Amino acid sequence: MTEEQKSDSGIMEELLALGQELTTAVKALWESEDSRKLRQEIGDGFVELGQQVDTAVKSAQESEAGQQFSEQVKGAMDKARESDLTAKLEESLVLGLRELNAGLSSLVSSMKTGAPAEGEPAAEAETEAEPEA
Repeated sequence: MTEEQKSDSGIMEELLALGQELTTAVKALWESEDSRKLRQEIGDGFVELGQQVDTAVKSAQESEAGQQFSEQVKGAMDKARESDLTAKLEESLVLGLRELNAGLSSLVSSMKTGAPAEGEPAAEAETEAEPEA
């Protein structure tokens, strides 16, 4: 074995050892009591935050200002539904989705058959294999 191969082998061994040590350290940190307590505190904090947000939303919905806002939003939505703009937007969205679905269908079909999809360039011819020696 040459000196360079011994050096490369030593580097690989040390990198493997480092990887194992890092794995052990992360596992020990994750399983430590302090880590468990911290994760529990974070989880409890999110539960409490969720409860506070829920309470605030319910309070806002029940308030007069919240009810007025809700009525204004409903009125705006009703006006938008009645307008011609909404119909045009819906029509354009349906058309775009239809074209997207057609393109995806073409792509899937070409993948199944191996033929290029419509609008997709044909695959370049494979290079000939080198003659066997």
